[in-house]
Amino acid sequence: MNRYFYLVIGLILAMFIFELIVSILNYRYKNQPIPENVQGLYDEEKYKKWLSYSMANFKFGLVSNTISTLLMVLLLVFGVFGEIETLVIGMSSSSLLQTLFFLFTYFLITFILGIPFSYYRIFKIEEVFGFNKVTKKLFVVDKIKSLILTIVFGGGIISLLFVIFDALKENIRNFVIGAYVVIFVVMLVLFLFNGLFVRLFNKLTLLEEGSLKTKIDELASKLGFEVKRIYVMDGSKRSTKLNAFFSGLGKTKEVVLFDTLIEKSSEDQILAVLAHELGHATHKDTLKLLFQQLFVIGIYVSILGFILSTVELHTAFSLSGINFGFAIILMAILLSPVDTLIGLVSNYISRQFEYKADAFAAKHTSKESMISALKVLVVENFANLTPHPLYVKLYYSHPTISERIASVLAS
Repeated sequence: MNRYFYLVIGLILAMFIFELIVSILNYRYKNQPIPENVQGLYDEEKYKKWLSYSMANFKFGLVSNTISTLLMVLLLVFGVFGEIETLVIGMSSSSLLQTLFFLFTYFLITFILGIPFSYYRIFKIEEVFGFNKVTKKLFVVDKIKSLILTIVFGGGIISLLFVIFDALKENIRNFVIGAYVVIFVVMLVLFLFNGLFVRLFNKLTLLEEGSLKTKIDELASKLGFEVKRIYVMDGSKRSTKLNAFFSGLGKTKEVVLFDTLIEKSSEDQILAVLAHELGHATHKDTLKLLFQQLFVIGIYVSILGFILSTVELHTAFSLSGINFGFAIILMAILLSPVDTLIGLVSNYISRQFEYKADAFAAKHTSKESMISALKVLVVENFANLTPHPLYVKLYYSHPTISERIASVLAS
């Protein structure tokens, strides 16, 4: 054991305790007075239901986070990663295949152990509170699809990064630059082909001709956009929660509406939601966030470069030397506090984008439509009306409903 052993274990435990304290603060804050502008959103019965839902999620998060943290600590303390290294070395003489086998073994362990938690969350929490629409068959199909996608795409990305590392391991700085380019390109591809991945898990059908379609076309045209197609997504087969989004670059867009949004919202409310999304497009928020991610990627690959140049970080946990697969896992651990700090800034920026998009929607539809749309989304999605301010700063990419309504009224 060396100083890096205690540093990593200490970091895991410190982050666990910090996140636990913040979660407890947020949970206890539920008893704070509800802001005046959102009073009455939940009737007494529904508010009691929300409190029960909040309690169930809090307990579930506490148990799942405790077990996942304990698992990681045990794997590290008892040198399990060293045993995995020995196992995969015996499976192949190829360094690349050894790396892939190493990561797949770890992924398979976490994937299998995560299935009961996923099952419980969907069928014992979401279903009890009326949100879940996932059948057990669909649950299994989704897990299989996720497994295949992770193996194919995750394995491909890791392979590419390993090849770069193997060629440039004598010059870690050049590896960091190469890894930066690769990860950015992958993110760009995922962004461009987001619609393809959506179709892997969901069914999209064209919105029928009618007043809603006509109003969407008119709104987009008025704001300088061309709507190529308007789809309805079968979100109800998984959840009762509402959403909508745009895809496409430039001024040509495809609209995707959850069927639950159409079912539970008026046409004016749906238009307000879409105007909000067009506000993001007008302000080029997606592009701004992409450039923000460029900076974040730089931090990520720099941490990976540090791990790959520090042999003691590997030998401290029973590895024979620098192991690319273990470096990826260790990077995820070391990123936890970094992500928390980055989140303070990125979530603040995102919340400002949301305020501007809300104001844009209110201007081009109406304040009343925007506020009523927000209220529908909050009630149907069981949003927290009284989150703790620290929790909001750390984890909320959107302002609270009370803050959004106040901002719309002031716009």
